[in-house]
Amino acid sequence: MIIIGTMHAMDNRRPPRSLLSLDLNLLKALDALFQARHITRAGQSIGLSQPAMSHALGRLRATFEDELFLRGPNGLVPTARCQALAASVRQALDLVQQAVAEPAAFDPAETRRHFRVGMNDLVSTTLLPDLVRALREQAPLVSLEVTHLPRATSPGQGGLPELLDDGKIDLAIGQIGPLPARLRVERLVEEPQVCVLAAGHEAAAKPFDLAAFAGLNHVKVSSYPTRKGWIDEALEERGLRRHVAVVVPHFTAALQLVVATDLIATLPLSTTRALGPKQLAIRPLPLPPRMHSLDLCWLQAMDSDPGLAWLRATIARIVAAMPVIEA
Repeated sequence: MIIIGTMHAMDNRRPPRSLLSLDLNLLKALDALFQARHITRAGQSIGLSQPAMSHALGRLRATFEDELFLRGPNGLVPTARCQALAASVRQALDLVQQAVAEPAAFDPAETRRHFRVGMNDLVSTTLLPDLVRALREQAPLVSLEVTHLPRATSPGQGGLPELLDDGKIDLAIGQIGPLPARLRVERLVEEPQVCVLAAGHEAAAKPFDLAAFAGLNHVKVSSYPTRKGWIDEALEERGLRRHVAVVVPHFTAALQLVVATDLIATLPLSTTRALGPKQLAIRPLPLPPRMHSLDLCWLQAMDSDPGLAWLRATIARIVAAMPVIEA
């Protein structure tokens, strides 16, 4: 009988108090009363009349099932329960105030922001050194984390949207394909795709047409080797095929192979900046022009982030200042 009675009493207990049942405006009233120890002055500090403040105190007493404030010779005296609540309520109100306040101005010279940027090896080679120099000069306390960004997404695998959604990167730099509307894309520059051979390659001294191009041994850059590339599709439309001798995932690896072998690669023109004309022979691609873009991408929800806006502007200035390479 005792056990059953105890269980019955437990079943009828009031559920724990939660934020769902609490008017958060009452916390502001509680804090004002605790600071002023006077109903009228507390109401004046938060814009409430004396009757409204008395009503708020009544609701507070009912909510917390405690008198909270007792009348004393010099004003209101907080109860032990009120004393225990006051510090936590003050801290909670401060946090809410910080959350809704206008964001502080971004100062690159003072910030200790940690930026995470996705980029592929081409961007890492051509842009990253200038970006790091700019950060060291303008934002010396900033830290930068670079994540490898594949040029394509394999079917069934997460890609750029997921990296941004999950907060693994703040920005992406590279050739950005079609994306959901929640992402922003800013085109920084476009450049042609060119054919790259070693400077001493025998084909570099001969007429370079589509037949000559297709007849050479190629190094193909692809994150997913089984996927047919646009060059192969363009050649098949013209009744031609090429021999792909090597497939690599990185532009820079293809460039090194070209210099060391008789292979040819089709690469964005800026790739050649890493080695220069003494080691390379650059020829126009004998196919309809195919431009390679450099884009910035970020979440639309982060448009108002002043730190990311500053970083995007810094990257755009660096790209705009890069010397033009002649094909």
